[in-house]
Amino acid sequence: MCDKNAVDDYFAQHKIDFIIHCGSTGGARGIQDRDTTVEDNLAMVDNLLEAKEKDVRMILFGSGAMYDKSRPICKIEESEIGKVIPTDLYGKSKMLIAQKIKARKDVLCLNIFACYGYGEKESRFPSFAINCVLNNKPIEINQNVIFDYLFVEDMEKIIAYFIENIPQDNILNITPTKSISLIEIAQIVNSLAQKPVEIIVKNPVMNNEYTGSNALLLKNFPDIQFTNMQDGLKKLYHHIEMNLQKI
Repeated sequence: MCDKNAVDDYFAQHKIDFIIHCGSTGGARGIQDRDTTVEDNLAMVDNLLEAKEKDVRMILFGSGAMYDKSRPICKIEESEIGKVIPTDLYGKSKMLIAQKIKARKDVLCLNIFACYGYGEKESRFPSFAINCVLNNKPIEINQNVIFDYLFVEDMEKIIAYFIENIPQDNILNITPTKSISLIEIAQIVNSLAQKPVEIIVKNPVMNNEYTGSNALLLKNFPDIQFTNMQDGLKKLYHHIEMNLQKI
């Protein structure tokens, strides 16, 4: 997707009605961003914008990292984009993409802060905590932090809604109204288990909060109903448990 000629060739050979752009590089926990992270992420978006017809709409995904994760981010609003430059290359690339498309009516940027659900990496905390319980191991938390965890089924509803409905605003934080800490997630997972396990917090100091305001999302999608964490974790717990039984 960073190859303009390859993207142009693909569009020339296919009729494209709608684009959902999920491609990106960087932002992986514990892995340093490549030096070309900003250029690569911008190139993917530029190539799509240049190749598509003007009336073809596109949804792409931003990140809470565009607000600069090196500081506490507390229910931050979309109007804050660009006021603080992210220290990491991934966050900077997401900020620049949001700024690039903010005046366009044909592109919608949905900013994810945290998403959980079926198929996520086992290192993602909800799945990690569930696997700890199912294997009768302590749930270890390096440092507690408050997140906005969006259930994957809610993300699906949001994408489906904005395929059919054009929003008034084209940069939206997609976060649930209620935030939650890692300890609270671990406690809910324990409550679902037949045999609860120990919860160990290695660093007692709270890490930087990472939450976004969903006021604009609620304005543009007023009927959305978020899955509460108890129900979402219960679904994920049973999903992982069933898969373990099949092995």
